[in-house]
Amino acid sequence: MGQLLALVVLPFDRHLFRSISTWLGSAFLMSGPFLLEDWGGGKFSSYGEQAPPNAKVLVVTNHVTDMDWAGGLSYLTRFGEPFPGGAKAIAKNTLMHIPIFGWLTYFLEFMYIKRDWESDKHTLTKQANQLGTSRLPFALCLFPEGTRKTPKKHAQSQEFCKKNGYPVLNNLLYPRFKAFTLIAMTMRDQLDGVIDITLFFDGEHPNMADAFSRKINCKCNFICKYYPMNELPEKEEELEEWLRNIWVKKDALLDEVLKDQEAFPRQRKDELKQDPLNYTRFFALFGVSCLFLVGLSVLMVVNKVIRRVVVVMSVITWVGFAVTMVSNLRPSNVGLKKPDLKASSQRKKAE
Repeated sequence: MGQLLALVVLPFDRHLFRSISTWLGSAFLMSGPFLLEDWGGGKFSSYGEQAPPNAKVLVVTNHVTDMDWAGGLSYLTRFGEPFPGGAKAIAKNTLMHIPIFGWLTYFLEFMYIKRDWESDKHTLTKQANQLGTSRLPFALCLFPEGTRKTPKKHAQSQEFCKKNGYPVLNNLLYPRFKAFTLIAMTMRDQLDGVIDITLFFDGEHPNMADAFSRKINCKCNFICKYYPMNELPEKEEELEEWLRNIWVKKDALLDEVLKDQEAFPRQRKDELKQDPLNYTRFFALFGVSCLFLVGLSVLMVVNKVIRRVVVVMSVITWVGFAVTMVSNLRPSNVGLKKPDLKASSQRKKAE
């Protein structure tokens, strides 16, 4: 409701609209850390390097579970204002149809894609140019693997690497480059740098059901490396090679920590300060929402028309929510792109 009201100022002052949306977004997105740490019972720690204060960054990370987003918000929330409202993400467009979450993140300038590159490249270019005008700090998050890792997907990824002469990854899916290279080139002058996050869990991997039932029994770990934008290459092919090398290093790091999850003393020395989280804004939003629902319930009792409208809208909303959640609980079925045999042949001749 607040963001809908903020639309009034959008034609006159986009910065003010962004500021209002980000403030409201922070209240709502605090649900991620709350669900992971306080309600779900999990723990969170981050290690390594921090981005400069008030930076605009692109975040790349591996994709493990359907709770990765909550870990990402736990990490970004500790950046301070304007986070977590400053969080953005490149995500599949079905998520945009989740009631409340989808609408709110649309106003927060999340970039939703259809997984049809001919369409997506125009969408991402337009939205990247628009986001680049923001005067507020932001973190644009991308999962270059494109989907969560499963045994089937991992086997397909390794087979793809073997056929094309790429490094075979033991713990990760081979990354996809198009979205990364487009964002890196389009927003090169607007971004301060790239944060590379290696994500892993101590213990059993959590899921949404574990979170809601308060059965998360693990620790979410982020190992972070910051690269200033001027350290990244400018050409598309060189950016692909840069990301490929990052994923090889990430895989080697995971080899080390997954063999013995206490065996990364260097990173643990660089543990970042984990400030306690302040949920005041989140609970205030929750309280206002409850009051709104109480008021709506009273109107439903005294007015038949309002009652019928609310019932119909509620059914539509929850059916949409159920369909969207079912379609997103499973990892994507979109496979790796077909190998470019000509490029592979040229690469082998060059070697």
